[in-house]
Amino acid sequence: MNEPSFEEDQAELEAIVERLERGEVELEELARLWERGERLCRRLAAELTATQGRIEELARELDAEAPEPRR
Repeated sequence: MNEPSFEEDQAELEAIVERLERGEVELEELARLWERGERLCRRLAAELTATQGRIEELARELDAEAPEPRR
């Protein structure tokens, strides 16, 4: 089974937040949704951090490859 995409996890987290904000869930369901939302939030944050690191590394590589400006 494939891992869900970033966008799928984000959509699930948004749906959880909407349900919690409406306040229409029982206490047990609230705890389960909160826990799932926390896991999703951590996974999304980690993926964003990793992506930011890759982008910064690519930017450094491009800067190193760029020719010196003429004077």
